[in-house]
Amino acid sequence: MKTLLIAINSKYIHTALAVDYLYEVTKDLNTEKMEFNINQNYSHVFYEIAQKKPEVILFSTYIWNIDYIRKLSRDLKKATGAMIGWGGIEASFDVDEHFKNNPALDLIIRGEGEVSTRELLFALENNADLRNVSGVSFRNDDKIIHNKNRELIKNLDDIPSPFDNFKYTKGKIVYYEMARGCPFKCTFCMSSTIKGVRYFGEKRIKSDILKIINSGAKIVKLVDRTFNANEKKSMEFMDFIRENARPGMIFHMELMAHLISDEFLDYLRTLPKGLFQFEIGVQSTNTKTLEAIERVTDFDRLKNVVEKIHSYNNIHQHVDQIAGLPYEDYESFRKSFDDIYSLPAEKHQLGFLKVLRGSKMKLDAEKYGLVYSENPPYEVLRTDFISTDELYRLKIIEDLVEEFRNENHFDNTLSYLLKDISPFVFYEELSKFWEKNGYHKVGHKLEDLYKKLYEFLLRRSDIAIIIELIRLDFISNIDKNPPEYLNPRPVLNEEKHEILKDKRVRALFEIGMETPTKFLVKDFRFEKIKIGGVIKMVGVNYKKDGNVVKFIY
Repeated sequence: MKTLLIAINSKYIHTALAVDYLYEVTKDLNTEKMEFNINQNYSHVFYEIAQKKPEVILFSTYIWNIDYIRKLSRDLKKATGAMIGWGGIEASFDVDEHFKNNPALDLIIRGEGEVSTRELLFALENNADLRNVSGVSFRNDDKIIHNKNRELIKNLDDIPSPFDNFKYTKGKIVYYEMARGCPFKCTFCMSSTIKGVRYFGEKRIKSDILKIINSGAKIVKLVDRTFNANEKKSMEFMDFIRENARPGMIFHMELMAHLISDEFLDYLRTLPKGLFQFEIGVQSTNTKTLEAIERVTDFDRLKNVVEKIHSYNNIHQHVDQIAGLPYEDYESFRKSFDDIYSLPAEKHQLGFLKVLRGSKMKLDAEKYGLVYSENPPYEVLRTDFISTDELYRLKIIEDLVEEFRNENHFDNTLSYLLKDISPFVFYEELSKFWEKNGYHKVGHKLEDLYKKLYEFLLRRSDIAIIIELIRLDFISNIDKNPPEYLNPRPVLNEEKHEILKDKRVRALFEIGMETPTKFLVKDFRFEKIKIGGVIKMVGVNYKKDGNVVKFIY
């Protein structure tokens, strides 16, 4: 019996840890795993699956791929006659609804799937009664049979590792988990549906990490919902990673910042620069909102922790905010935005509430007047507290924060513009300008963003200062001469050579004195910038990581 285990990822760079697990527990049962992404040509994906002549096709479902999988299920059933099964978080809730709306669907594996999938395929292979397979629902003539729930796997080490023969694919993110479950019960999160936290064994985790490191992987993203749920374990595994990681590797993990102890903070100070990235969920600073979503947070402590970590200059931090939560109206969101934006993190990630199947938030939707899309990803459309028009405004602001703040291409300009005003007010006004000119409907090259920001600010009385800062940001990020609207102050070739002969300049860029200037000029761009009433020379070496800017007085 030929079985295909299929993952449909949201992007090419993503990988499917769930399907890797399923393959490891079933590979002796004539299974094959296949990975695609939702951006691929549908016809190509369909034919690649169909030509395998499968008898059973099992899909791993999530909010980002369920529509794609519905379509594939219909067409593959007609073309191959294969038995179609779904598993994963999206399929595990509202099971009867899935069967009703998807005639091609034959069975669903609910919840944790490793043991259930193996037992299911073994039963199918041997024509055994599927009623004996826990955690499975299946179509039986005109009836839907729901077998009893599958107990959670007590010893996670019983699951074979998907990294024993792992081969890294260039350009992909490697996903890994050290634990399942979460000690917190945030009502919008699916982790709240699982009781307790279970850990893989220390030996297993270290073995897997070494295999991932030795594979040549660049970015490893931990899917643990709260990496610092056990600080002692966290520090032990971070030590192990530090001792073994290759140069240039990044390990990304989610943490609850307000729970980080002073001892853990002191430890974080010792870590090498760039090895770890932290994602910190703040979501809101409205106390009533946090109570409603059952998320207890000490924002003052969280702020102190983020500031301390930022001062170490060794860990990249993302802070998250969610729009559309209960009791968060437009004014409340504005305050939360300013509170979170003030945190010295590298990225402010603004998202919108998804009312997920099986979540407590969905059960409470009527209570809070949550009106959400019936289509994946089930995003909120309005609530008793915030209107559709206000959410639309926040959508544009979300894009602007991503374009202007999170990519760090406007650091000098934004630092000046936001020194005395609310960040939300700035982005709100920029969003109105964006909408008025139709800029929210199209994509933008980086070079064009500088021009549009200039247009937005052109009527300000301090535009002369702003032009200097936009020009500084422009040359810091784009290897081109500044455009005329930025009033460039070109530096003569002779001046460039003289600058590059200066020992202090060579030291700034870590260049030895033995290299002739004629070999260096092409790698530098110099520009005179008026800062604080004084003209300073700025040199940018475009071969330096991040186009590092050095000031030369």
